[in-house]
Amino acid sequence: MHTTSTTMLPIQALWEKHLATSFPPELAGEEVEHMDLALLDAATAGCISEFLQNGGQLDLRRTAMLGLCHRYVAVVARQLEGEGQDYFLRLEVLAYEVLQAIRDL
Repeated sequence: MHTTSTTMLPIQALWEKHLATSFPPELAGEEVEHMDLALLDAATAGCISEFLQNGGQLDLRRTAMLGLCHRYVAVVARQLEGEGQDYFLRLEVLAYEVLQAIRDL
């Protein structure tokens, strides 16, 4: 069963906004709580992209990975400031919305 398009539209719109924003260059090579920020961004974005490309579905492994990424992104976002914080807060919301859509299937 696929999620409805009404579920996908807000996620897709936020995803497009996120893609239009570059990873903050000052965070390249940086770590928060022993988590590489660029790697965390890539892992989270990969799961979200897969969810959207598969019509609102994500396999169990990627769902578990996204759950962990969401947890780490939430921690990271609260320790950053400015543009970096905005970037990771948006990523946190995206991960949360995808996880909720999967839960509601």
